[in-house]
Order: sequence, then C-alpha cells, then structure tokens
Amino acid sequence: MSTSRSNRVKAAIGTVSLTGAAMGFLAACGTGEDEQEARTVYCVDEQDRVVDEEQCEEAERNGGYVGGLPFFFLLGGFGGNRYAVGQTIPQQYTGGATRINPADSSARSRNGMPGSGRVSSGTRISGGIGSGGGGGGS
Repeated sequence: MSTSRSNRVKAAIGTVSLTGAAMGFLAACGTGEDEQEARTVYCVDEQDRVVDEEQCEEAERNGGYVGGLPFFFLLGGFGGNRYAVGQTIPQQYTGGATRINPADSSARSRNGMPGSGRVSSGTRISGGIGSGGGGGGS
C-alpha cells in the first residue's frame, strides 16, 4: 500500500470515529432534554383522569383522599401532549410516571414540587432528587 493511500485510509477512519463520537455526544445531549420534557405534573384520580387542582389540594389536607377516593400528582412524560380537566391520560404515558400522594411532603420535595400547597396541572417540574424518573410515594 502506498503512503498516500495509507494516509487516506487513516483519515477516513479518523473521520468515521469523530462522526460517531459527535453523534453519541448529541444523543446524550438530547437525552437530557427529553428528561426535562418528561417532568410534567397533573392532578389525577385513580383512573388517571385529570381533575381540578383543588382535588389534590384537598387530598393534601386529608391524607391523599377526598370523599374516600384517592387523588395523586402524576409526574412524568406525556409525549408533549397537554391534558385538560376531564381527559384521561393514556396508559402508554402513565406506566412510567411517578404517582405522588399530595399529602406526602417529602415525596413532593424529592420530585421538585413544593412540599405543600397547590400545584397546577400541566406544570413543568425541574430539579429535585427524583428528576430523571423513578419512584415516589403514593
């Protein structure tokens, strides 16, 4: 193999390696952005139907229940969709979501929400120890 051809092969291999590294870097950057998008909260009933925030506010004062029915903050990724009161969040989005009992102030704080008080449905949540997914109390 001539020196000229050898240098071209090395240059081509170097370009492929750098391109692969750049794509990996960009994919990693995109992942962080997806995690941010995935941090939206809704006040829901046990059928994952969005309810008025007042239900979670009242549930906070009553151990997570209103009239014997449980209410939750549902925190997760919803495919960029926004849901209004009365709409049910599809199961494809709720499976990986975190359910948080409105009365559990430490779970709320761990997941980037205020420890008490009203949290508006559709609010984007950032920060918190739990950002990036995972458990949470119910």
